[in-house]
Amino acid sequence: MRQENERMQKWLKGQGIEAKAKYLFKGSMKNTWRLYNPEIPWTKELWEKLNGLGFTDAFYKPLGQFSGNGGMFSTFVRGHYELLGGKEWE
Repeated sequence: MRQENERMQKWLKGQGIEAKAKYLFKGSMKNTWRLYNPEIPWTKELWEKLNGLGFTDAFYKPLGQFSGNGGMFSTFVRGHYELLGGKEWE
């Protein structure tokens, strides 16, 4: 697993969110994180928590009911680019 994805997963776990993370460097969704856990439903409490942590959707708007994938926790978000790396992570 790439280091930035591992850092994001660890950080989310520290915030009480169990999810897989993948940062997308290329493609139509580049510069976003894909956060997902098919075992967790997409609820108002979850999207409000992610908004409170400073995430936005792929279009820089707050996450909401339709940001998940069919009611499942699978979404693309922007934010927390500090987890990509740099001196603070060396």
